[in-house]
Amino acid sequence: MSEVVIEVGPGTIRGVNDVRPEWVSVALDCIDDEIALIDDRPVSVRDVWDDVMSAAAGGGVGTVVLVCPVWWSSARIDTAQRAARTVANGVVLLERTAMLREGISAETTIVEIATDVVIVTVFGKIVAVVPRQGEPVADAEAVAAAVGAPAAVLVDAPESVFGAGLLGSSVCDRLRGVGVPVRIADDGWILRAGAAQRSRIHAQSAVSTGGAGWRRHRKTLAVLVGVASTVVLCGGVAAVHDNSSDRVGDMPMTLLVEGRIGLMVPATWTAQRITSGPGSARVQVVSPTDGDVALHITQSVLAQPSNLAKTADTLLAALAQSADGAFVDFNPSDRRADRDAVTYREIRPERNIAWAVVVDGTARIAIGCQSRPRREHLVREACDRAIRSAHAIS
Repeated sequence: MSEVVIEVGPGTIRGVNDVRPEWVSVALDCIDDEIALIDDRPVSVRDVWDDVMSAAAGGGVGTVVLVCPVWWSSARIDTAQRAARTVANGVVLLERTAMLREGISAETTIVEIATDVVIVTVFGKIVAVVPRQGEPVADAEAVAAAVGAPAAVLVDAPESVFGAGLLGSSVCDRLRGVGVPVRIADDGWILRAGAAQRSRIHAQSAVSTGGAGWRRHRKTLAVLVGVASTVVLCGGVAAVHDNSSDRVGDMPMTLLVEGRIGLMVPATWTAQRITSGPGSARVQVVSPTDGDVALHITQSVLAQPSNLAKTADTLLAALAQSADGAFVDFNPSDRRADRDAVTYREIRPERNIAWAVVVDGTARIAIGCQSRPRREHLVREACDRAIRSAHAIS
């Protein structure tokens, strides 16, 4: 029985054997769905993943080493892991970022280009999430600005991600122009690095069927999706701080992925999914030192791309149906954290929530900034960072 390394995402699925490109596209594009269409015929997404994984792994496999994007949701990871278990007894899950760091210095900044966003990682911590706007020059400038001038940079520009090569080259040109040593990871980097780490995987106890799941070796980085219970967004960071250390500027930020959106939140705050009580289902991210300081995140996936004007009309109609007068200061064309947004305030006993709603393609993202009256400054910076980074994930 052999071991195989399978690269899963962001733009391809590949292992020891080639996989039909159209099946790979369906598997990745529909990973968050239950049913997909192939040749106008509905098929189970689970079946597609099983077929793709079987083709990529080949026969006689004892262990599959899955290399997945660090920013993928736990639901996506589960889909890939479940499919891998149909072809192997053992499954090991590794982060793509860890594979990119194979053979390079620890201080190297990693830039990962995905379909909709560019992730910037320093010392294993996500420090920036830059949405791609589809304009190579503007995108390259935004990424270069987010990277700054570190000691060295590795750019991950997968050939399977549309436009990644051009964007990666443009980012490299700008960084070299300011004297930053930079290189692009070639397309075989991940599979080679995964193969090189297989012996170390066994030394660290591989994850097998019925095991503990993804052995996340990240430190201050955490990616949360579909949190069914309280999860502390920290790793090696104490959950108890004094008030001075609770300032967001002094704290690490982390990427939170929920459903089809992602945004940056303070890494030491606690995330919990709220599905009962008043208001929409949402993720609540709470300060560890003040339970009244929190972010609320909700989302709506639309049938087609929308704009702020349509969003304002929909929200105004919905808020007008509220009989308790809790929603005030509605502004259909406001500006928050350098983004156009619909804003309003929700007034509740002992707490206020300032809402900002932004639109990214077919995703409508609402971010609520909760604090006690006249204590809005405690949540302002966390809220601005969340709004600035909020984006749709395909």
